[in-house]
Amino acid sequence: MDERALTPEDFVRLAGTTPDAARRILDRHAPPALRYRELGIDERARIEAEVEDVIGNCSLRTVGGDDPRVWDEGWREVADRLRGRSITIESVRPQYFRGEPVCRLEGRYVRGLTDGFEYDVGLALRRLIFEEFLSEASTIVELGCGTGINLLLMAEQFPQARLIGCDWAQPSCDILDEMARQTGRPIGAHIFNMLTASGWDGAEIDARTAVVTVHAMEQLGSRWQAFTDFLCRRGPALCLHIEPLVELYDADSDFDECACRYHRKRNYLAGFYPYIVGRARKGEITLLAARRVHFGGLYHEAYSILAWRPSR
Repeated sequence: MDERALTPEDFVRLAGTTPDAARRILDRHAPPALRYRELGIDERARIEAEVEDVIGNCSLRTVGGDDPRVWDEGWREVADRLRGRSITIESVRPQYFRGEPVCRLEGRYVRGLTDGFEYDVGLALRRLIFEEFLSEASTIVELGCGTGINLLLMAEQFPQARLIGCDWAQPSCDILDEMARQTGRPIGAHIFNMLTASGWDGAEIDARTAVVTVHAMEQLGSRWQAFTDFLCRRGPALCLHIEPLVELYDADSDFDECACRYHRKRNYLAGFYPYIVGRARKGEITLLAARRVHFGGLYHEAYSILAWRPSR
């Protein structure tokens, strides 16, 4: 089988970054050799059948409900696991990265040959995206921060930045408190419900602040209006979303159509991207970037980029 390793040039295509930035970030943070192989005809057919079976016949949890219990339980498991342990990129790995070796890459399925291939590629993509959009921010607020993995990355990448994390589950704040203690960084933590934009008034968000979501808005489904209004009221310098954007899939591609059906069955984020584009056309916001990132897990792609700021 044809074996390959992802190169800086591959990340340039995936993230839309520059070759110099890709080499600099990948050299600085030294990810493992991200090796994968192409699937043979029979293996590809088997994977496609398995994916179709899950989408067509399996009961999947849907998102968009105002019930934090699943996240409270999940992040509490991570918080408990961290007691007496060092906080590292691996120890705060979210449980939804299950180590499935087959991933979506530039329009086809591939099989990762290194442990945690999807997770490690995702970390590299985040670092590249963060570097492009956040390197000048004096304050960075992540909403829906979960285990704090992205704040840990940013603490390493932007030592000058003030960091704040918000989530609707208390164990997430407990993790951030421990992260602040271990890293010596003043990482703030707040309870915040993204569905209702309640629990924190956002007073620390101002015209010098960058707001970030990573795999968080996907959980809002179509209920993102209150959250968007909250962002527009606070007026940050930048809103950066690394999320599954169903509207960026190719309607003429069977490969993409499969991901769309999975996305819609889970009730993931919908309507937000065209809403932002519509408001940009009216001059109400400034659209800075909208890019599909052709990488994801077995079922869909969750690293696409949407960056904007409210007009002043």
